[in-house]
Amino acid sequence: MENKKIADIIIKQIHLFFISGLYGILLGLWYEFFRTLRKNFVHKNKMVHLEDVIFCFTAAIGLFILFQVYNQGMVRFYCLVGLECGAVFYFLVLSEVIGKLFSVFIKIISKIMKITGEIILFPGKVIVKNTGKMLKNMRRTVKIIRRNK
Repeated sequence: MENKKIADIIIKQIHLFFISGLYGILLGLWYEFFRTLRKNFVHKNKMVHLEDVIFCFTAAIGLFILFQVYNQGMVRFYCLVGLECGAVFYFLVLSEVIGKLFSVFIKIISKIMKITGEIILFPGKVIVKNTGKMLKNMRRTVKIIRRNK
């Protein structure tokens, strides 16, 4: 009976270790997203700092939830090792491929947003262009009328 309890505890700890490793991979993906944004779009230092704060804040919330749900809020050394193993695995094995996929994805989304913006702004551009032409014609008419007086 007691051996079964110990075995259950060890299995739960191994399970938590692997969940921590998966969370480390997830954090690597999340960081890769920000890294890809920085590569594809020019950022000022303030924006980079804001992205870093967002990353750290969301990572901390995720860790807090992970430890609350799976370990009653206790931080164990093997959980931190699992996190580190997951992050190292991600950056050594998956980072390059995922980074290229994110880059393609961001370029596609950027083009879609650009086309959508052009479609949405098209009526406004037509109105502004036609209004400008009308104002020029009105100005010419006013000049002609003033000359004839």
